[in-house]
Amino acid sequence: MDKLFQGKREQVAQILREKQIGLWLVMGRETVDVCDPALRLVFPSNVMGVSAFFYTPDGVARALVRQKDVAGVQATGCFDEVVGYGDDFDELLAATIEKIDPNVIDIDADLYDALTDGLTTGLYLRLMRDLEGTPYAQRLSYGQVIRALRGRKIDAEVELQVEVLKLLNQVCDELSGIVRPGVSEEDVYDYCQDFMRKHDLTPSWETTCCPLVHAGARSVQGLVHPGTNQVRPGDVFHLSFGAKHASGYATDFQRSWYVLEEGESEPPEEVQRAFQAVIDAIDGTRAAMRPGMEGREVNRIFNKALEDWPASGGGHSVGRALHDGCFQLAGDSPVIGELPEIPLEVGNVFTLEVFCNTPRGVIGVEEMIRLEEDGGSYLYLPQRELWTLPCA
Repeated sequence: MDKLFQGKREQVAQILREKQIGLWLVMGRETVDVCDPALRLVFPSNVMGVSAFFYTPDGVARALVRQKDVAGVQATGCFDEVVGYGDDFDELLAATIEKIDPNVIDIDADLYDALTDGLTTGLYLRLMRDLEGTPYAQRLSYGQVIRALRGRKIDAEVELQVEVLKLLNQVCDELSGIVRPGVSEEDVYDYCQDFMRKHDLTPSWETTCCPLVHAGARSVQGLVHPGTNQVRPGDVFHLSFGAKHASGYATDFQRSWYVLEEGESEPPEEVQRAFQAVIDAIDGTRAAMRPGMEGREVNRIFNKALEDWPASGGGHSVGRALHDGCFQLAGDSPVIGELPEIPLEVGNVFTLEVFCNTPRGVIGVEEMIRLEEDGGSYLYLPQRELWTLPCA
């Protein structure tokens, strides 16, 4: 078992003790195609047959899998005990829970967060059937463990994200020497796609529109494939790029440039002031946030700093998924329920991002942040100045 999975397994036991939960139960079947996202954090392989994985506060991890899955599960080194079943899965599931005798069984279910809601309806119903008539059917809790486990990034997870952020900054350096008037948004998209292939990266979102590229105010915003629109002098040039490490860990990242017009040596004041407002809002929010603050409080701080600009700010957690769930840096909405109320915790990794519209095009900056006891820290080098591109 490598240090990443070892670290997350140790973290599971810590969370169970902290929350006084006797059992975290994860279930799955045919996980190549349908997999609880939680399983990807603690188990680097797949199972075919219906399976159950038991984690307890003493740090012991058990697996109940079909006989043909036993060898593969044992080979990962992620479990202290791997039991194979024949026709008796349900009986062994109930017996294992009875043996553990947990005060609380936490399962991966949630009304609002997709990445917490990993237990399928069918497996939930099967579990309830197997627990019928036992006291354990009344001891369920929902999503407590996975929300903390997914949200609190350990060093090994952050190191993988930083590797990618270094490469994304590298591609920005390369683009600064390539992007000139006449280069199309699609040309930049193609360059970034080639860069990902060379560095064993994959897009953080749909390949057809990752990265997003915008040249000037005429550019079409949204999740669309970058097209034939060409860079012109006087444009703000904007790149929204996210890439995943080969391990599956994602990043999200935005940078902006200004294309000088003939005779200009720096961006016009209106563009420079807008850019400064963007980075001030990000940096001020990063410095002001603290563990225990609700996501909606952070969102209010962010947008207060942008109230004089045609801009909006926000953020989201980033991990093995681009939008990694757990909490929301957003205002209250019945659609996302309690997510904006969830307090932030030390180790949370998330973005702070701003889109600011100017007559020259959209300025977008997005930084990845890790929350510490005394505020947020940048995962890698933030953009501090609006980069410029020559007019020819």
